[in-house]
Amino acid sequence: MQEEFLHYIWRFQQFHKNNLKTTDGQSISILKSGVLNSHSGPDFENCRLIINEIEWVGSVEVHVKSSEWDQHNHQFDESYDKVILHVVWENDKDVFRKDKTILPVLELKNLVFVNALKNYQNLQNSGQEFPCEPFFKDITAIARLDMLEKALASRLEMKAAILKDWLVGLNNDFEELAYRVFAQNMGFKLNSEAFLRLSENIPFKILKKHQQNIFQLEALLFGMAGFLANPQDDYAQKLNIEFEFLAKKYSIFENRLKRSEWRFLRTRPGNFPTIRLAQFAAILNKNHNLYSFFVETETKKELENGLKAEVSEYWKEHYDFGKISKKSPKIIGESSVNNIIINTISQILALTAYQKSNFGYFDRAIGFLTDTPAENNLIIRKFESLGLEINNAFDTQGIIQQYKYKCNPRKCLNCSIGIEILKREN
Repeated sequence: MQEEFLHYIWRFQQFHKNNLKTTDGQSISILKSGVLNSHSGPDFENCRLIINEIEWVGSVEVHVKSSEWDQHNHQFDESYDKVILHVVWENDKDVFRKDKTILPVLELKNLVFVNALKNYQNLQNSGQEFPCEPFFKDITAIARLDMLEKALASRLEMKAAILKDWLVGLNNDFEELAYRVFAQNMGFKLNSEAFLRLSENIPFKILKKHQQNIFQLEALLFGMAGFLANPQDDYAQKLNIEFEFLAKKYSIFENRLKRSEWRFLRTRPGNFPTIRLAQFAAILNKNHNLYSFFVETETKKELENGLKAEVSEYWKEHYDFGKISKKSPKIIGESSVNNIIINTISQILALTAYQKSNFGYFDRAIGFLTDTPAENNLIIRKFESLGLEINNAFDTQGIIQQYKYKCNPRKCLNCSIGIEILKREN
């Protein structure tokens, strides 16, 4: 027996309540089962009960065995003095609050609905990766949608919390934050760490002074990235001269990365870090207020237009310094745009919603994800094999969150689908 299951039983009142009594014979009527507490303190708050014809308002604590109250040292904690009922699977010991008053106990082991217990045991004993798999085809559309919505909201909240920590470290500079998150994203996994270090070594406030000059932007970015240490052609030489002047002006020369920190192996020329840096410079040149562009742009089409910036003339004919390519604008592709919407823009929008208490930004993030095609990876294909309809990045981001934090650790009791299964009649 797990305490988590008992939380479910109490939360959804999945037990017989006729002639309900405490272990010492006091009558119980449940007016309000309360709200599950995800922080420290008793498990359920704001509960209303009538015990022996007296109405009580307070908290409910849940354990498998009543003796766990003492094991967890609740008898020494004043915050547990407000507990009005101890709900347990088995009452093996009388326990007391800090003020020495005895706790009334409700023992559930002979009260839980048989179907709930049997369905719980089936989920727990399943050897399948997804315990819900045998039941999935019968799961209602409402439960499936509820699962995805809650998972996506959880993912955006989690990402926003991470970015909030970044923001604090940046003295609440939203523009610098947007620049760093975007820079990391432009590395597209292979070079994300190098891009992030680059953005840390050359603050956006410096680049912002040169945003209207693509040549100076490239000089600063390629110079700080370590690609100009040994110029390979005339253009690299010109960039290096400009870089050395600007680096001295801003005292940033010593913070340069080395070319060896960038990964070229096993990647197509179109994904070379040199091309990604040229695209990064072009996007910064096109969008002078990066943060505002991310959070105030209203349609996905406008985002695409802002991100699809042509690289400078040199990079239209090169994929590395001194290495010629067929001439093309080298605009970032559709899949890269979608990746940026998912991993940068939606997350910054979520952060903005919380920081500015304006959940229109949260809705905008959800709208962009809904308009963005579904991702394709192993986790998503596993859910497709269950029969889950997947339409867009709203769905796939929810799926990724659900798999990592609910399915993989087998937290079925915290999932809308798991809850529906437990309520099934056998």
